[in-house]
Amino acid sequence: MAANWLPFCDARDLVANEPYIDVAFGDDRKHRVHVQDEKDAYLLSAFVVRQSVVASHTDLPVQTWLRNRAVALVGFRIDRRGRLVGEAWVPKVELTPEEFQLYVRAVAVECDRFEYLLTGRDSE
Repeated sequence: MAANWLPFCDARDLVANEPYIDVAFGDDRKHRVHVQDEKDAYLLSAFVVRQSVVASHTDLPVQTWLRNRAVALVGFRIDRRGRLVGEAWVPKVELTPEEFQLYVRAVAVECDRFEYLLTGRDSE
C-alpha cells in the first residue's frame, strides 16, 4: 500500500523536504523528523543525542526506560550507531493529515524535550 505523505505536511509549523520534516516550535526551537515509508506504515524517527552524550550518562538506559513508560505515541531507543533516537509507527490505513501531523509533532516535541533534559540545550 503506497501513500504519499508530503501532502499531509500542509501546516505552518511543518516544512517537508523528503525524507525529512522540520517541525518549528513557537520559541525558535525546531526538530527534524525522518520519514521512512514502509509497506503498511510510516516509521517516524528523530535524533535525540549523540553517542558521546549517551556514553556520558551511565544511567541513560534507566532514564530511557522511565521515559518510555511515561510518554505516549513515541518510544526511545539507542540505535546501532550508539545514538539515542525517538520513533513512532504510523499505520497508513485510513490515515488523515491531522493524524499524521499529530504523530510528527509528538516525535519532534518528545525528542526535543528529552534532548533538552539530557543536555540543557537545543543542538539538533
